[in-house]
Amino acid sequence: MIRLEGPLKALVLDDEKSGRDMVGYFLKEYGGDLFGDVKFATNIEEATQIFEEETIDVLFLDIQLKGEIGLSITSILPENIQIIVISAFPEYALQAIKIEVVDYLLKPISEEDFQVLLPKIKQRGIKNGQILTDITSTKTSLVVRESGLNVVVPFGDIQYVEAAGAYSKIITGQKEHLISKTLKVLSPSLPVHFVRVHRSYLVPVDQIATYKSNHLCLKNGKQIALSKTGRKLLQSSYGIG
Repeated sequence: MIRLEGPLKALVLDDEKSGRDMVGYFLKEYGGDLFGDVKFATNIEEATQIFEEETIDVLFLDIQLKGEIGLSITSILPENIQIIVISAFPEYALQAIKIEVVDYLLKPISEEDFQVLLPKIKQRGIKNGQILTDITSTKTSLVVRESGLNVVVPFGDIQYVEAAGAYSKIITGQKEHLISKTLKVLSPSLPVHFVRVHRSYLVPVDQIATYKSNHLCLKNGKQIALSKTGRKLLQSSYGIG
């Protein structure tokens, strides 16, 4: 089992250790703000026992298990559970669509696959009424440490955040704040509408004025690089891209 800091409980059902380790790695790297306890099962019997003992919000499901088909577990799944199929076989996609899976990822999944997946889980979670702390939180500001002082920076004042090595630059209309956190570390502290549009930039969606295939123009006139992954993130969550 893995223990993270988020509100959702997950189960990874895969008969191969490499498959379980792959999902576990991506959850630790990118899903720590969204997922809490992550459990693992190697077959349907083990998974069924876990479902009988506790509530699972998200199931990462391999299709072809040893001697059984993973989709057969759907008959005992609770209502509103989110299912992400992770399989080496594309031919089960139609069956997966019928049970309204969140996504169907082909092995081996990539960093880009997982970064695009997380906003989909968040959005589905809102619709299902699941408690997502980074969305339902009443926090309106970020507190940064500068020259020995705690400085309150309202989220609404942030125009974009830029990577600066081991630091990040938070740009507002008034000034620039330099903090000793990377974008990866900082990202979970920001609301869901802050999107990693490029490895060097986090941008609030409401600051975007126009866009093209490889860059954004913010309302303040700043040109921001837009990566392929960033474009997919915007498209999957907000219809931008």
